[in-house]
Amino acid sequence: MGHRIDIPAEQYLKGLDEAARNIQSAVDSLERTSVEGLAEALVFIAGEAQQRAPVDTGDLRGSVEVRIDGELYAQGKKGTDEIDLYIVGELPESASKGEVSFNTPYAAVQHEQTAYDHPRGGQAKYLESVLVENKEEILRTIAARMGFDKSGGD
Repeated sequence: MGHRIDIPAEQYLKGLDEAARNIQSAVDSLERTSVEGLAEALVFIAGEAQQRAPVDTGDLRGSVEVRIDGELYAQGKKGTDEIDLYIVGELPESASKGEVSFNTPYAAVQHEQTAYDHPRGGQAKYLESVLVENKEEILRTIAARMGFDKSGGD
């Protein structure tokens, strides 16, 4: 069982302000690295899904967007078969959500219709399949940015 140590009054709570600043700095750093991890994971998901999206004119692949807390962060280039993502926004200091979307009138139909033929390449479930097949890598990406090892270690 512990016992109380007598601390002189002039030293009692000395350094508390510095400790609070250090704790806040650590929290701020964790928030920033979690946003960076989220952005990296979203860009990975978008890039992989872009490669899997069906091709006709290139509009579907080019319509990919990454948003962080609703703000545009990255996007494809419409009207080309080019598979590339362009960072067009700034990372926020903190974020609570991210999304990857394809923004053509037919994106959802192309995603869901598994019976469609794609003679120029691509597949149905082009976004969903990335999440299902790469969930561990996605989690590792976020965790690694935050300083956590998700590879099975501590």
